[in-house]
Amino acid sequence: MRPLEVLRNEHGLIRHFLDNLALAVERLENGERPPSEVFDKAVQFARTFADAFHHAKEEHMMFVRLAQKKNGAIDGEIQALRHQHERARDHVAAIASAVEGYDAAKPIQTGRILESAAAYIAVLRSHIHKEDHVFFPLAQEALTAEEADQLHQEFDNASQKAGGSCFEESHKLVVDMGSILAQM
Repeated sequence: MRPLEVLRNEHGLIRHFLDNLALAVERLENGERPPSEVFDKAVQFARTFADAFHHAKEEHMMFVRLAQKKNGAIDGEIQALRHQHERARDHVAAIASAVEGYDAAKPIQTGRILESAAAYIAVLRSHIHKEDHVFFPLAQEALTAEEADQLHQEFDNASQKAGGSCFEESHKLVVDMGSILAQM
């Protein structure tokens, strides 16, 4: 089913990003200080790709379509997934607000980045697993071929509205994060 393949492909990029962020967290836990640029890029990726691009498709397109189709039968599952998106946004906001202090080697902001990044990683890894293994199979079963084609077209429209290169630009951010961490 094409729209779910799109989302799973995006999950792959998000997992790669989470692996890089986890490496930065590990280095912080070991007393190393990744450059603040790593966390700036993490915030940029999380806000532009994970949230505004990927989660927006889930929340405003797929979840809405499935909620209508299932007449409230999966509202609890959808609400739980939306709640995880909100928690992720909160963690990203905490990271963003602490980067300047982290750059100045302030211990409280360094701790905030460490805690918020670790929590963000945990939330999104669990979230992606639940979507890939529970929610997407439910969606595949619920959507007709025509509905899946319509959803895929909505995804294509969202991609074009985002400039058509959001995935590629976001992939570059992830690669850049990995390169910075590899040079430490």
